[in-house]
Amino acid sequence: MVEISDEEFKLFELYRKVFTHLNAEKLAGVYFICGESGEKDSNGLPDRIHVCPAYGADFRCTTVYSKKVLD
Repeated sequence: MVEISDEEFKLFELYRKVFTHLNAEKLAGVYFICGESGEKDSNGLPDRIHVCPAYGADFRCTTVYSKKVLD
C-alpha cells in the first residue's frame, strides 16, 4: 500500500471533484454549469451562471447564481 501526504490527498480530492463534475452525464446526482448570462468582467467571468442539479433534469430546475462584487 502506498501512503500519500495530506497535501497530496487534498490535490487528489480536488481532481476527483473536477473529474466528477466534468462527467455529469455519466454519474447520477452531479450538478454542473449549464449556461451563463450577462456581461463578462476582465477575467472573462459572466455576471450570472446557470447550474443544473443533474444531467437530464428539466430546464426549469436550473438555478441562476449572480456574481457579488466585494469592495
